[in-house]
Amino acid sequence: MDYSVTYEDGFLKREIGSIATKADVAITELIANAHDAGASEVNITFPESKGNLIIVEDNGMGLTEEEFENRWLKLRYDRRKHQGAFVEIPEDNNLSKKRLAFGRNGVGRHAGLCFNDSYMVETWRDSISNSYDLEISSGKQPIKVLDHRTEKKAGHGTRIKVIAERNLIPIDELTEIISARYLFNPEFKVYINGKLITLSEHPGIVKETEINPIGNIRIKLTLVDSSIVSRTSGQHGVAFWLGGRLLGNPSWSINGQQVLDGRRSFAKRYTLIAQSDDLFDYIEADWSGFRSDFTTLNLITEDITTFVKACYLEFSKSEVENAKRHVVGSHKEALKELPRLAQKELLEFVDQILTDNPEIKIELLELAFRAALNLERSRAGISLLHKLTTISPDDSESLNNFLQEWTVSDAMTILAEIDSRIKVIEAIDRLSGDHTVDELHTLHPLIERARWVFGPEFDTPEYASNRGLRKTMEVVFKKKFKKENFINSSKRPDIVVGDNSSISSLGLEEFSDEIKKTKKVLLIELKKGGFEIGRGEMDQAKYYVEDIWHAGVGSAQPYIKAYVVGDHIDNLTGKYQTVGKSKDEQFGEVHAITYGELVRSAEARLFSLKEKIEGRYDGLKDEPLISELLGVPEQNTLDLAVGQE
Repeated sequence: MDYSVTYEDGFLKREIGSIATKADVAITELIANAHDAGASEVNITFPESKGNLIIVEDNGMGLTEEEFENRWLKLRYDRRKHQGAFVEIPEDNNLSKKRLAFGRNGVGRHAGLCFNDSYMVETWRDSISNSYDLEISSGKQPIKVLDHRTEKKAGHGTRIKVIAERNLIPIDELTEIISARYLFNPEFKVYINGKLITLSEHPGIVKETEINPIGNIRIKLTLVDSSIVSRTSGQHGVAFWLGGRLLGNPSWSINGQQVLDGRRSFAKRYTLIAQSDDLFDYIEADWSGFRSDFTTLNLITEDITTFVKACYLEFSKSEVENAKRHVVGSHKEALKELPRLAQKELLEFVDQILTDNPEIKIELLELAFRAALNLERSRAGISLLHKLTTISPDDSESLNNFLQEWTVSDAMTILAEIDSRIKVIEAIDRLSGDHTVDELHTLHPLIERARWVFGPEFDTPEYASNRGLRKTMEVVFKKKFKKENFINSSKRPDIVVGDNSSISSLGLEEFSDEIKKTKKVLLIELKKGGFEIGRGEMDQAKYYVEDIWHAGVGSAQPYIKAYVVGDHIDNLTGKYQTVGKSKDEQFGEVHAITYGELVRSAEARLFSLKEKIEGRYDGLKDEPLISELLGVPEQNTLDLAVGQE
């Protein structure tokens, strides 16, 4: 059976993107086509109302019938591959300079579809004119030729006609946009409704340089005082001009990276022109911007940012000096108390801040300077001074607000606790799926440090093993496990080890009638990697709860919560059991939980903080993370070998 590819309705309009929906983009592309055909002028007729003709006519090379079929009717025609980088120019157009072609992807020629689903092309050269009526289609072809006519005609050129049925914009608006998208060239004239359009010029040049961010890419940077010629504030920013055509719209942000705060007076006055002939291969087909996969753009942005900041600093020198004088003068007496070297370092510190952030608010500069004064007497001063020189204005403001509400010591205490808990959960998440991990000496201590996951009542340092509980564990588990491991320190939990699991217990002691008794017990049974929790495991845990309760802890019979933790749970096994003769006589409960559920519960109890600062923990390597969590003496649980008392 023969198969053939077909096209859905509207395929071609989706293929050419904004060219099919925005009048200014469509007309810009048709002008670019004329430019690439070697035209010296383009005449555009643009109506004010629907139902009238749009006509775009140029005096470029024109096309033969064969060229029309191979170029115009070929989707994604690769102009550079078939015609080279430069434009073919008719001899009688008398152009003195070579032209780099704008076109690369063969989509702009169908810009007539912006205004109607059909359009007409007449193109002539070598004394023959070919006229085509084209209409958007589907099925075997996305566009089809309804009619083709041939006649004799002198000269050369191309005329596109389309009846405007949609997407019209005011002529003044179109004229304004077009005039800003092409650089002035006396050998290329554009007329709209018979009026010559004044294309962009760059008077008011203030400073120029050339950058070579990588390889053969060279970009000429020109800082222009745009207040002289700009018609709208939208023309301020970094403007990329490729071969005399504007790419996208000027902006002080490049691909999400801010070059300069657009609210500054400098940004509202100046424009940076970035001209290059080496970037054509990295732009979107509709000239809306650079392709998202153009990673070198980050290097270009860095070089542009460096140039712009240097210009700003130079032109704002008096403002910067005034800011420095104000801040230093306000702390003159405090500065006198410091050694000469410290004074020098502080002044350099202010200079560095003003170099990186010339328009920093005086209040923020004051904050940084006061902090630097205090830090000069601190061992951590040099390190923190370095951080302050690289801090962003937004972070400076946040730091200022933070210090109004908190002391650093209080904040560090809280952050250290949160950080420790997140790291414990991160370690459990990483290690629970690794069946080669030493369960007894690595995973079990981590689970015990995360006992707050099993319930808020366990989130207290008062939970610990005690002699009475250790004795009970010895009685209960002596016959049920082949070997035992009890850690002797009363500050650490007791563990017993069997063939496929390990069990730890912690008790909460309270005073009742002035007698210290164990009121509650947390029992954690960890199954080895890959182990499934079934009915048998749940029943066994229930027996442990019953045995411990009947054996008692000292003179008390505590309430016991048991958790069986494994890789997964059998579908027919319940996740919760109560222990006791009745609801009124309940003395324990058993829960089944997977490692995955344990991690998710922990993250939820920490208000999903880890998700908000994910990058902080992604880069941590396993060994240093585990060493940090288990290597501290007061937290280093289970250091003894299995079987050692």
